[in-house]
Amino acid sequence: MDVVGTVKSSKMRPYQWLIIFLCMFCNMVDGFDFFAMGFVLPHLPEGFATPSVKGYLISAGLVGMACGAMFVAPLADRYGRRPLIIAGLTTNILAMILTALAPNASTMLAGRFLTGIGVGVISATMIVVAQEFSSVARRNFAVGIVTVGFPLGSTLAGLTGVSILALFDGAWQAMFWVGMIVSAAGLILVSSLLPETLSFLVASDTPKSHIKIGRIAARLGIPYERQSKEWRSVSADDSSSSSSSTREGVLSPQLRERTLLLWIGYTFLTAAYYFVGTWTPQLIADASGSAQEGAVAGTIISVGSLAGSIVFGVIGLKFLATRIAWVALSLAVVSLVLFTITMQGPLALVMAGALGLAVFVSVSSFTAMAPPMYPVTVRARGYGLMVGISRIGAVVTPILAGYAAGSFSANSIFLAASVPLIISAVAAFRLWSVTRNDFDREFADAAVAARRALTRPETTVAPTKRA
Repeated sequence: MDVVGTVKSSKMRPYQWLIIFLCMFCNMVDGFDFFAMGFVLPHLPEGFATPSVKGYLISAGLVGMACGAMFVAPLADRYGRRPLIIAGLTTNILAMILTALAPNASTMLAGRFLTGIGVGVISATMIVVAQEFSSVARRNFAVGIVTVGFPLGSTLAGLTGVSILALFDGAWQAMFWVGMIVSAAGLILVSSLLPETLSFLVASDTPKSHIKIGRIAARLGIPYERQSKEWRSVSADDSSSSSSSTREGVLSPQLRERTLLLWIGYTFLTAAYYFVGTWTPQLIADASGSAQEGAVAGTIISVGSLAGSIVFGVIGLKFLATRIAWVALSLAVVSLVLFTITMQGPLALVMAGALGLAVFVSVSSFTAMAPPMYPVTVRARGYGLMVGISRIGAVVTPILAGYAAGSFSANSIFLAASVPLIISAVAAFRLWSVTRNDFDREFADAAVAARRALTRPETTVAPTKRA
């Protein structure tokens, strides 16, 4: 069995878990860098930015994320996952410095766009790294660990915003200097500890890549012998025979349906997620007349979202991500409708928590299901395009909600928000239908390989000498 197949079918080793938690840390850096702007806005000096410009400062990050995920992250299929993550973290550091030194809103706008590019590159590439270093049995659990980093980063940004801005008497620049330090810490850790993925190295099939494979295999304690044309068996999780690395690869006849379903499902899910996350406090406050009730509902949804990553990681040990997605989306629709009917009281708060949990379980499910649907040569491109295209919903939905808030009741707006969740659920169900045989076979093959490994004597691997 090749090294990639061994990693997929074997028990997770400490080195693999180290890589997973390193990916989570980088995702936390992303969350901090992206949400820092929201806590800085109230502290900008008067005249620095008008209310409309402040809206652009937030949207610039989302647009940058889309560009980074769609146009830069796919380069990981050509140059490697590790170099792109290092480039993303370096971009974040430069963007934080530029934003902290911004003399006006225009410069800050450029800094936030650059931050979005870095975040988009890291978030798209990091999930691919985590999955390619995970066993099939623990792949969903690993994704759950990584995705919890983003809400942790936003929480850290909130706590830092309160303490740091108070410590420096509201000097908003301090927030971005902290972000620069956190990003620099991530860059040091990645440069020191994160290797290139085995899947990419095997697919590269060069003498240099095989030397690196030997080193990584030695650290994992698994046997490795170079085999000719080993890239042909680079992954049993490649659910398509396509090996195209061109831009059209993800829309080739073999991959077109699942690609379009991923785009549709994740775009509408992201639209609902950003609407619920950004507009709930305001709409509840308008409906109840109490800003406190709106804040409580928004906080409970955020807590539910954080719990969603953990819940997905646990249930993902037993069920396919594609199946979890449409079930969780169905629960999200039910929770949203019940929340809309009640709007106030204990039941509404319970439904708010259930809504946040179900929606983020769905987000984690799409995050986990997308990379394995593509061959290694277009994996970063396929996942990056899904993430980038979904930003359309993230940018447009809050704006549409703002216009709707002036003409419709909060109940009507929340009920309308169930439509994108229903569309996403239908797309997820179709994805489960067309891919479950492939993924069921993958889990079964990995289980058989794991049982065979238990019956073989333990093999030791001599460390590979550095060239």
